[in-house]
Amino acid sequence: MTPVVYEFPLNEKVRNYLRVEHLFTALSQPEKICEQHSEIQFFRDYFTLLELIERIDLRTELLRDLASYKNVLMAWMGYPNIDVELIERQVELVNSITTKLIDSKRVGQELKSDRFLTAIRQRFSIPGATCSFDLPKLHFWLALDKDTKQVNFNQWLAPLLVLKDAVGTTLQFIRGRSELSEISVPNGFYQGVADNKVELIRVETANNTQFYPTLSGNKYRYAVRFMKFSQQDNDSASVDESVTFLMASC
Repeated sequence: MTPVVYEFPLNEKVRNYLRVEHLFTALSQPEKICEQHSEIQFFRDYFTLLELIERIDLRTELLRDLASYKNVLMAWMGYPNIDVELIERQVELVNSITTKLIDSKRVGQELKSDRFLTAIRQRFSIPGATCSFDLPKLHFWLALDKDTKQVNFNQWLAPLLVLKDAVGTTLQFIRGRSELSEISVPNGFYQGVADNKVELIRVETANNTQFYPTLSGNKYRYAVRFMKFSQQDNDSASVDESVTFLMASC
């Protein structure tokens, strides 16, 4: 059975990275979006991504983290029994993404000049305002052939791909700081101390369990509490028996 992995950021920067990654994952296969007639959901996720990008300064944080990742990679080059070619490929990747980020204008800025996107984006903020009488131009577009719509999807995503690569590489670096290790707690509660490098807590459980983890805390300390699943929030209760799970402090 495939395990379930939960990720809990300990700062706003990583929280934003995870949200951006989540939205890019939803937008990653335009050809399947067309097959499933999920174009409207594509636009919802796409406009949410644009709003998030416009609201925060990802570029500065990403450049700083990519520089840190490169420094770590260069330091590893001095260790014995290291796959030098693999590290060199990663350094080349980081250099390439960094150059693209530096050379790019504000990510997504050129999309504001797309009249089609601008016109329908304004209506998506209104509940239910995607009817044909609200957006006849959109409904004309929805009736176009699949290949045309896929070309448009790729055109709209292209200016954002450097951000997708940068966030993906940075999160790979953060997740790779620590491996998952098994932990057992007697009453479904675990408390840990985070040093100044810990930014993400990863928890893995089997998918046949009847509980899920929640996390509270900050960049100094955190607590993981397992809760019994209930579809009614008020009926949720903490687990009071022993729980074994995998966790990594990254």
